[in-house]
Amino acid sequence: MNTEKLRSEAKKCANDFLENEKEYMLGFVEAEQQNPLTKTLGETFRKDTAGGVKMLVGADKKLCSLYANTLNSDVFDKFTKEILNTIKSGGRIILSGCGSSGRLNSRVEASWREAIQNLSKGNNLIADFENSVLSLMAGGDYAIIRALESFEDYISMGKKQVDDFGVNENDLFVGVTATGETTCILGSAKEALDRGAKVWMVVCTNPESVTPKLKRAADVFNNKNTDCIYMPCGAMAVTGSTRMQSSSIEQAVILSALEIVLCRLLSKDISNKKENLIWGFEAMIASLENETTVKKMSDFIEKEQAVYEKDGTVTYFADDYVLDILTDTTERCPTFSTPAFKPSGRPDLPSSWAFVKNPSLSTKEAWKNALRRVPRCIEWTTKDYQNLGLSQKDIDKIPPIDAEALYGFTIGSEPMEDRENGESLAMWIGFEKYIPESFYECAKRYKSQSTFCLKSDNCNVIKTHLCIFEHLSMKLAINTVSTGTMARMGRIYGNFMVYLGISNKKLVDRSIRIISELTGISYEEAANELFYTKLLQESKGKNEAVVKETIDRIKDVTE
Repeated sequence: MNTEKLRSEAKKCANDFLENEKEYMLGFVEAEQQNPLTKTLGETFRKDTAGGVKMLVGADKKLCSLYANTLNSDVFDKFTKEILNTIKSGGRIILSGCGSSGRLNSRVEASWREAIQNLSKGNNLIADFENSVLSLMAGGDYAIIRALESFEDYISMGKKQVDDFGVNENDLFVGVTATGETTCILGSAKEALDRGAKVWMVVCTNPESVTPKLKRAADVFNNKNTDCIYMPCGAMAVTGSTRMQSSSIEQAVILSALEIVLCRLLSKDISNKKENLIWGFEAMIASLENETTVKKMSDFIEKEQAVYEKDGTVTYFADDYVLDILTDTTERCPTFSTPAFKPSGRPDLPSSWAFVKNPSLSTKEAWKNALRRVPRCIEWTTKDYQNLGLSQKDIDKIPPIDAEALYGFTIGSEPMEDRENGESLAMWIGFEKYIPESFYECAKRYKSQSTFCLKSDNCNVIKTHLCIFEHLSMKLAINTVSTGTMARMGRIYGNFMVYLGISNKKLVDRSIRIISELTGISYEEAANELFYTKLLQESKGKNEAVVKETIDRIKDVTE
């Protein structure tokens, strides 16, 4: 196709988006704004790794007051009380989310299950509550390890998952979405309401800014059976990357509510519980910003960068923190256009830069250990997707996502030759300083080995039944490491993710806004240029860094 035809087709695509997808133009959403604290994030990391780490920890530190204010609010007390009443009456807490929010819900469920499993050894009555908290991941548990961005665009997908879960009037449905507008989650919430369930929305965007513009949001937030916890955490450290501050505060607050509920179920005194949790959050942040931890994260970033720049791979090994690592690393593909995790038996696909494995368990055992249960996967047919109103184009994007497909990702101790050859680094990830012998056995197959143990002598983390701050501090550390590595490798301009993929409508809008911001052209012009680059790449058999190529092409012309 010649340039004139490509330009004409790009204009058609852009006009179609501009005219028909106004509900996905989300520049007004708080989480999509640019964070003034990190405006020079990419440049800072490339000059000074430790300086970049401190900048990111500084953005996380802003969450301390928000966490305290939320826990001390009447709405948090109401949320906690309704969770407790639901569980005591035999109902379920259904935590629903897409992408990063969905993965943090899986972390919450696993923490709840692990706590109940440990406590029930000395208290048989508590064992009955193990299935009281469940995560409903958009796309099922397969989406924990492989992003399924197209699921976000369909209300019908969310409704069907609620139907499959058998949600009813005895349950309490918790929708977790930083932006308050995620289509699939609002579909799930609306279906839960229609089935008589009480709904709570946990968001980081003011519903009053969303409901006048988006009917799908108004249908949920304006319902008399919906309550909302709104936590105004502001812009993300990397613009629009909700895997960062929003998912961190959401995870902290939901786990804290469940911690208080669990103490009440155990008939424990909670008179100082909130104060201890607030102190625990502040102490966790302080431990991340001390010089020892900053150096650990900086060294980690530079080791990763060195391996990737030699076309190598990094394989993380962990036991208790496999799920925490996946929460971050799965998002590297859509956020930074790195190769996605690949299942075994696919030599035709590139190896992901990073991966995670349990050195002590087989793959099936590793999945069960990470989730504290057997995986819950989706086994819908093509006919099911058609009945849900998906276009054939979107159906074709969805791979098999059943349990067999999930087990194809070898997160256990089994060898993986494609990761062990060449420039390969085996990295142990843990909180305590203990490192199992099984790691060293597996690490022998790799060119080099290293360890990252987050806890240091001056690291203050208070203990809770749900291990809130161990898991949250690991999440924040891995977020910092992955962001820092990508920034040092030129994949962040300022604090914009210029290598993001455009696999759903929300990401198309974000890409257009990034192009407009960094080149000075209008939103409409940026849409034309984005689709032109996309079509140009497709004509050459490429599909990579569409946003960056668009920005670079425009700047080459204007400079």
